[in-house]
Amino acid sequence: MAKKELQDELVVTLRKPITLGAGADAETYTALNLCEPDVEAILEFNRRAAKDPGDAMRYLIAKISGVPLAVINKVKARDFTKSAAYLTAFMGDEDDAQGDEEPPEGK
Repeated sequence: MAKKELQDELVVTLRKPITLGAGADAETYTALNLCEPDVEAILEFNRRAAKDPGDAMRYLIAKISGVPLAVINKVKARDFTKSAAYLTAFMGDEDDAQGDEEPPEGK
């Protein structure tokens, strides 16, 4: 079975906007703009995941989206899950090291 092609970017519109700060310093976030993580981000995610998988995913979403961790902490569950599913899809092992999309016969 061929691997499903992933979108280069995904915009997750937040179900509820999140505002940090107050008054003139307030900033409201309405979306998470995600893209394929680079190797450095994946390595840091894996390092953090060994200690705390939830913390690692929050870090990865914040790093890739450029949104402060304080905002990610307030994202609703469905938006968080959608973001996490998109980013982790790039880390799947559907292709083997030789780049084959299908396992050889007998596996």
